Amino acid sequence: MKHILIQLLSIPLLIGSAATAQQSPYKAPQPAAKKEKSLPNSVPTTAPPTANAGDPGVANYKYEVKGRRDPFRTLDVVNSIQAAATPVVRPPGIKGQLVSEIKLVGVVKSKGNIMAIAEGYRGRTFFIHTKDDLYDGKVIEIRNDSVLFTQTLTDSSGKKVSRQVVKKLYPTRGEGNNEK
Repeated sequence: MKHILIQLLSIPLLIGSAATAQQSPYKAPQPAAKKEKSLPNSVPTTAPPTANAGDPGVANYKYEVKGRRDPFRTLDVVNSIQAAATPVVRPPGIKGQLVSEIKLVGVVKSKGNIMAIAEGYRGRTFFIHTKDDLYDGKVIEIRNDSVLFTQTLTDSSGKKVSRQVVKKLYPTRGEGNNEK
């Protein structure tokens, strides 16, 4: 019984050593060339290795666009645009507010007119009317529970991008920053 157990345990060791004894299709790494000792104030006799010299597996690669986008540019265009679009000195009033900074606080109706109360940059409160201009957008429509903005941004290549943003009075769960 003891001999059978020893033989069973030695089988994986034999298989493992047989597998390593087979020749691998890959070349084993060559040891680095020994660097000759140089005397002080002397020039080393070995030349530095050149990139891609003599290695047929490495080719000089050049990316060709062919109508495709640059793979190293960010896909999150809106956040990169907004970071660049934030003004250093803002115009006074609602014209100095970014659409992304506006938080809808309330909606007021009086004699057929409708306006929105919004909180903007640094907690300032503004009354917003239809067709009011903001720093990067315009108010399109004021509804009973939301305000519809159009936001105009400039991407990194200089192209103007326009989108609609809805800011809700009572955002539901999962709407995050209330963008459409």
